[in-house]
Amino acid sequence: MRFLHTSDWHLGRTFHGVDVLDVQSRAMDEIVHWVTEHRVDAVLISGDVYDRAQPRTEVVELLNTTLAKIRRAGAYVVVTSGNHDSAARLGFGAEIMAHGGVFLRTRLDHASRPVLFTEDESGVGVTDTALSGGTGSSEKQGTAESSQAGENAVAVYGIPYLEPRSVAPGLECQATHQAVLQTVARTTTEDLAQRRDTRGVVMAHAFVTGAAATESERIIDSGGLGTVSADVFDSHDYAALGHIHRRQTIRESVRYSGSPVAYSFSETGQSKGAWLVEFTAGNEPEVLPLDHRAGLHLAQLRGHLEDLLRDPEHSDAESAWCQVVLTDSERPAAAMDRIRTRFSQTVELRWEPEGGRAQPQPSYSARVRTAENPESLCASFFDHVRQRSVTDPERADIAAAVGTAQSDARSE
Repeated sequence: MRFLHTSDWHLGRTFHGVDVLDVQSRAMDEIVHWVTEHRVDAVLISGDVYDRAQPRTEVVELLNTTLAKIRRAGAYVVVTSGNHDSAARLGFGAEIMAHGGVFLRTRLDHASRPVLFTEDESGVGVTDTALSGGTGSSEKQGTAESSQAGENAVAVYGIPYLEPRSVAPGLECQATHQAVLQTVARTTTEDLAQRRDTRGVVMAHAFVTGAAATESERIIDSGGLGTVSADVFDSHDYAALGHIHRRQTIRESVRYSGSPVAYSFSETGQSKGAWLVEFTAGNEPEVLPLDHRAGLHLAQLRGHLEDLLRDPEHSDAESAWCQVVLTDSERPAAAMDRIRTRFSQTVELRWEPEGGRAQPQPSYSARVRTAENPESLCASFFDHVRQRSVTDPERADIAAAVGTAQSDARSE
């Protein structure tokens, strides 16, 4: 039985203000292609399907189209909500969707009620134990009772993102992510223990200790209260995690798929993709990486402006989305316009002079107090605002403007 572990689609997210829905759409098509190519039985989406609680119409349509394509390609879908999603909105129509083979896990009370997959010579059967009477959506109708036994049974537990302060009182535990997730995971472990010879997969959206984060995740807590130990998932054969955008292995059985598209320059050079998880009788799950080809081509450039504009070493960055850090001792004039003459898709420009400015300047207030004349006062203001000394032509313009103002004042 094969599962595709993906997460953090963040449909509708922009990259430095630029709409990248077309890039996200291509990544979704790759996921559909993998379903067909690798004969995937179910796609597991571990939270942050949307980037906002109230996604735009075209974003909702992209999700609708993608889920329909996955189902037509022959795979079921299990979805959990993340901290970016509105659990209520994403979970709307869950019972109806289950009859179509899309299982939404956005409610705490459904976390320990798995989607059960069974396999025999007639194919893969599925039962949503959160609903009574099964789903009626599979090629081989399954039941909770029939999946109690057999080495070809897999129970998928979907734990939505849970805000500790909201759910801790009802769970009678501390209001930390560790305590909340540990308490909920214990209920999934207890349920799995009652299902003889059934393998367990748990989906969760959390920051697990040891994970390497990027700059594009939203912090869900501070002071260490937002982290969760990987031990929480020890009773399951595989933990399909979401929230961190870097694909990585915490343990062999505890993994992040990462986001399908890079959402910050800290992800430059990262291989984006998913995990293909295969269960065979009597063996540990075999996990293989699948790499996205669609995505944003990113480049990080650093150096003096003129060097960056001339150096042939940076030719590959001409077609990339660029983050540029200028190290000139003086902030170059019209820096963004000039850098875009070569790197047209520069979306972030910073100035970090090597060793500070060549001639450290006194504070602006000190320069105001000691200004010898209006011209030097204006020049100090430009220097303070732009972090660049005025040029000779600019100094002439300032002198002309001051002269005109003084002439007008005398005529009054």
